[in-house]
Amino acid sequence: MSRVSVIVPVYNGERYLDKCIDSILRQTHQDLELILINDGSKDSSGAICDQWAKKDPRLKVIHQENRGVSAARNAGLEIATGDFIGFVDADDEIAPETYEAVLQQIGDHDIVMWDAFTVWGDGRTEPDTIPLLEGDCAVTKKDWTPELLALMAGSACRCLYRRSCIAGLHFPEGIKFSEDRLFNLYAMGRCSSLRYFKRPLYYRLMHSESAVHRYHEDYFDACKSAHKVIMQALEMHWNNDAGYVQVYNRQLLSGAFSAICNYFYKTSPLTMGQRREKVKALCSNECLQQVLSQTVNIGLREKLMKRKKVLPLCALAWLANKKHGR
Repeated sequence: MSRVSVIVPVYNGERYLDKCIDSILRQTHQDLELILINDGSKDSSGAICDQWAKKDPRLKVIHQENRGVSAARNAGLEIATGDFIGFVDADDEIAPETYEAVLQQIGDHDIVMWDAFTVWGDGRTEPDTIPLLEGDCAVTKKDWTPELLALMAGSACRCLYRRSCIAGLHFPEGIKFSEDRLFNLYAMGRCSSLRYFKRPLYYRLMHSESAVHRYHEDYFDACKSAHKVIMQALEMHWNNDAGYVQVYNRQLLSGAFSAICNYFYKTSPLTMGQRREKVKALCSNECLQQVLSQTVNIGLREKLMKRKKVLPLCALAWLANKKHGR
């Protein structure tokens, strides 16, 4: 029987942590170890981890100073002993048959990826799938396209990795966003074959405390930092192919508009005048304007950024936030 190591970074997750841990420990595949990394939590998360460890010998708990999700996952990778490695976020849950079902798919593949549900606070669910793939299939190096890679490299929590495939790989520390994407660009660049399993087994829970709902003063700076490292990964494993570069340039442009939306979040402390100034500064950013000039067939939002049309961008951001309740 194959042993699975499940790594869960924990930071101030006391409201959701019990359900997350329970969903992992009640897996129908029981040969697993659960590694909880308490990343300097200021609430009772650390105590919750220790209480669970007393009840189940399959748990390992690491307590460390707050260093971020990547450093927490890396600490788990250092001590993981499983033949296969998986990740779960502390405020999410997985279906009880997840690892049994996925291990039946692994065969000779290096990675298995599956679908998820996004679960909103009002009870709405939204399928998170790979629309370019109609059903279960294998993906080898010759099958990758820029669009497919962009869709599949997004989440480490929907993947089970053969340990030998990711030996020596680490999540990028000091990068605030896109940690999963960066890790997967290297992991998928290494793997000889990936198995896609079109079955929703992961439950990504969205709530008001989620990072995607919080104001981040350095949002666009974080997007630029991630983009720089993404370009390095494309050079190393994807031959710096122009098609891949275009796709990930578009992701930076999407991140730029998300940064504009972030200025207008309910949690933003900025005045209206400060928000407009932030949008103006973002549009004038040299890196953004360079990527805009290199990207073909840009849309309305990107054209407004390229032309530095501040007020229309502010209006679009306000409408987007109203739609998503941010």
